Amino acid sequence: MIEDVLATLRHPFELFFDPTNRLSLLHLGTALAAAVFIFFRTRNMRHRRNLKGLLNWLLPWDILTHKSAKADYVMFLLNKSVVGAIYASILIQVPIWYSAVEKMLGPATEGPYEASWTISAIYTVAAVLAFDGALWLAHYIFHRVPFLWEFHKVHHSAEVMTPLTASRMHPVEEIFASLLSACSVGVVVALLDQYFGFGSRAFSLFGLNIIIFVFFIAAFNLRHSHVWLQYPDWVQHIFVSPAQHQIHHSKARQHWDKNMGFIFAFWDWSAGTLYSPKSKEDVEYGLGNGEDGTWNDPVALYFRPFKNAYALFKKNPRAAFRSSTDEAQSKQDAAPQNSAETN
Repeated sequence: MIEDVLATLRHPFELFFDPTNRLSLLHLGTALAAAVFIFFRTRNMRHRRNLKGLLNWLLPWDILTHKSAKADYVMFLLNKSVVGAIYASILIQVPIWYSAVEKMLGPATEGPYEASWTISAIYTVAAVLAFDGALWLAHYIFHRVPFLWEFHKVHHSAEVMTPLTASRMHPVEEIFASLLSACSVGVVVALLDQYFGFGSRAFSLFGLNIIIFVFFIAAFNLRHSHVWLQYPDWVQHIFVSPAQHQIHHSKARQHWDKNMGFIFAFWDWSAGTLYSPKSKEDVEYGLGNGEDGTWNDPVALYFRPFKNAYALFKKNPRAAFRSSTDEAQSKQDAAPQNSAETN
């Protein structure tokens, strides 16, 4: 019993040494290397190009000690330890959905094809598309449905960004996204096994799909930071750049509901929600709806979404779950009319 408790409390810190986790020291290190390159490559008049100037730019004290960042630290520790241990047991993982397909179509056999690099490449790409497409859809739904937006506000309420902001997620959203992505990947892999046979698998590193691993190592953690890194415009129509995700967190109305992709940008491109910056933009983070500054209490981050979502449902059940064709307007309409409503 005591060992289980200690393991739960150790888990957040163990993530930094897990190469399959986006917050591993390996992935943080490559983001750091990219940030150092950007610092010396771009002209920055506020900081001298020496070690002290670099450290002041990489680790700005006003960001690291901001109330929003402190809330991120607390939520990271709780989400990856106690809270995660509570709801992890109810997440439906890939094997369950894989088994469901087998029950409908029968167990996969060896199949007519021998395992090959070509088939493994098909598995690799198909699994990533299934995973990323499901995450995009979940993200899109949480932006479009007012009831669910109240839970996604937790992530968007961050007023400064650090890599730990990625863990500023409400458990309701994490469970929903995990269910959808597990279902998508499980079904796709099961169908591939039905066709090719069960002998082939995706290319992986440390047990992680190699495409996702490469994406994490390619300065992924800069997306939740103050460091601007954009790709050429044509690349930003295919892959989500850190700059595009920073745009996604912008409180400016023209940036609302843009760039909801995790790895691939073509989901947004096809849905009309892509925003590809051509040059550096000054981005202020937050909700931009009158609630900024009221979400930095961990208690509010966990429990206020339930209160707000219930109030929406009680007021108009159909409207609470109706997808609006004008997401930005629906968020503005849902904004509190006075500060008392956010307490």
